[in-house]
Amino acid sequence: MLMFRGRNPARSAFTLIELLVVIAIIAILIALLVPAVQKVREAAARTQCQNNLKQMGLGCHMYNDTYKKLPPGWLTLQSPGTYPSPGWAWATMILPYIEQGPLYNQLAVTTNPPNGAAVNAATQTTIPIYRCPSDNGPPLNTTLQSFAMCNYVCNRELLGPDASNNPTNISVARIPDGSSNTIMVGERDFVNNIAGTWVRSSTTSASFEGRPGYGLNRKNPNSPPNTGTGPCERLGFNSQHTGGAQFVFGDGSVRFVSDSIDTAQNADACAFPASTQNYSFQNLIHPSDGNPINGNF
Repeated sequence: MLMFRGRNPARSAFTLIELLVVIAIIAILIALLVPAVQKVREAAARTQCQNNLKQMGLGCHMYNDTYKKLPPGWLTLQSPGTYPSPGWAWATMILPYIEQGPLYNQLAVTTNPPNGAAVNAATQTTIPIYRCPSDNGPPLNTTLQSFAMCNYVCNRELLGPDASNNPTNISVARIPDGSSNTIMVGERDFVNNIAGTWVRSSTTSASFEGRPGYGLNRKNPNSPPNTGTGPCERLGFNSQHTGGAQFVFGDGSVRFVSDSIDTAQNADACAFPASTQNYSFQNLIHPSDGNPINGNF
């Protein structure tokens, strides 16, 4: 007796339920992947920012080797009093030492007496090491006269000028509290604050300097925050890195300082010099307070 076997019909497509399951799995995988990609991207940006600060620290040391003093935070002349504003900042003065000699020559900087800066193509030049990759601010700082953006500001108590706008003329070897215990340059972003410029804008001294105030990453309460005058937070240190900001110290080392660093809570960032109370952040700013530094910051 002959037997005929039936043939199963061939499947021509996925069912709707199968498609939905596949789409759900893909969505879950993407949701898991995105944070990982973001973390890798931020880690790379943080490393690049660290390298930027290392280059600035090296530039400041090379300037120190040449002139036997650190670069001025803002170039002024003690006698007779000459304080050009807009003028030249620490980031201008180290240009020859960060492979920006042609730009420095184009600026035609004079130091005795110092001349002023003008808003032009030269002072609007974007310098890569002065930009933190984590900050997506524009190339020109429209808050600070549209000079080129800079995400790094100096410790004025170290580089000067003093409260009377006279030079401090401190060398690395003569930092009383030690070069490894004193901040030289740190970060400021354009998202929660006004960042800075690599020249000294006449809008505010925050264009070139930073102060400790109430602590790190204090958001400028202006809305939008990018206004040059008003709240003292404009002088603070800020970054787009999670949990703190990066600084280069007087010895050229780069360290990440946590938001949780202890700091004076009763003196805002407008105070200059900063509060002399014994807090870690203020102690790292003061070059000669004589207070020991708690290394856990």
